[in-house]
Amino acid sequence: MVTIAGSGMGKYNFDNVAVDFSKYEMIFSDQNYESDLKNLVKGSFKVVKEAILENLDKEILYIVSGSPTFFSGGLLIINALKKQNIPFRIIDNTSSLSYMLSHEGVSLVKVGILTLHGKSFVDLENLLVKEYTFVICDEETPKILLQAMAYLNDADITITLGEQFGYESERFSTTTLEEMLKNPPKMPYSLLIKRNFTPLESISSEDSIEHENGMITKSYKRHISLQNLDLKPNMLLWDVGAGSGSVSIDGYKRYKIKTILFEKNLKRSAMIKNSLTKHKILDTKLYEGEASELYKKESSTPQRIFVGGGGDKVISELDYLYGRLEEGGIMVANFVTLQHLTTAINTLKKAGIAFDVKSVSLTTYKMSLLMPEPERVMHQVIVKKEKE
Repeated sequence: MVTIAGSGMGKYNFDNVAVDFSKYEMIFSDQNYESDLKNLVKGSFKVVKEAILENLDKEILYIVSGSPTFFSGGLLIINALKKQNIPFRIIDNTSSLSYMLSHEGVSLVKVGILTLHGKSFVDLENLLVKEYTFVICDEETPKILLQAMAYLNDADITITLGEQFGYESERFSTTTLEEMLKNPPKMPYSLLIKRNFTPLESISSEDSIEHENGMITKSYKRHISLQNLDLKPNMLLWDVGAGSGSVSIDGYKRYKIKTILFEKNLKRSAMIKNSLTKHKILDTKLYEGEASELYKKESSTPQRIFVGGGGDKVISELDYLYGRLEEGGIMVANFVTLQHLTTAINTLKKAGIAFDVKSVSLTTYKMSLLMPEPERVMHQVIVKKEKE
């Protein structure tokens, strides 16, 4: 039988573990724990997992920090035991999550959970999606969150910092990410971030996004473009010739993707910044300048690329952008002139890159006279990069 027990909050010891240690033939824990138990085996999760699975004929106790069912090695061990139909029992304990929420008087149903312990990857499905976000942290967390929330105002969030739960030096305070960078919190620590704004609609109206006349992808064309990009949460989208930034804005709001925008016009760039702030877009970056120069300096590998502008230079480099795509990635390029469409087709054909072309048109009728008012036809080139 395998017993998985939580050690609760505080120091790395077994003071809060309510078991009779003498009943167990083997006891496992993380290498950080301090104990004089003779049958204790300490090590990394990989070492402990292999040792447990090799000694299933013995009475085993595995001790994890906090709660066994909250972002710990206990969860992974439980899954491994379930797959092999091996019996186990759990002795729960207080997690940093329940400890923080109890102190702040916040219901779990209002909270999303994000772990940045040992990670540089922000899961956008869980950051500020609910009224509160609980964050499991390490030393790099303030910097990572500050980059992800660069277009939020100070009033958009309230951060509660909880330091060293269970220690004598335990402390709760209200703080900012900038303050945490200046005065790093004491490890271990967690954050509870309250979202003070209400998210706007997932498909934005033209009026809600700043733009020059004609320099915005209309909502129905934007919807089709996002659909053909086949977006999934946390994908990286390059928005080349971003114009108003509307595709990136709605891409985040609807699908929770990460975005990098390229826009050479400084007036439009200023408008994009205002819209990113207004619509509370997370984990996004805006490059100002000639797109064909800037995306060659960018080191990331996008899963999706949208080309909404950028001029002849960008269109003649669609083969280069295809090369930058991740395997299995998709590029969608929109054109309203036959000249640009022809250049795009010739560029891709010359490079031997397969593509599809779709043309989208819409005619509206004014209610007063029922006069037809056609919009410009949009030609859409869709390229899928096959996995090798």
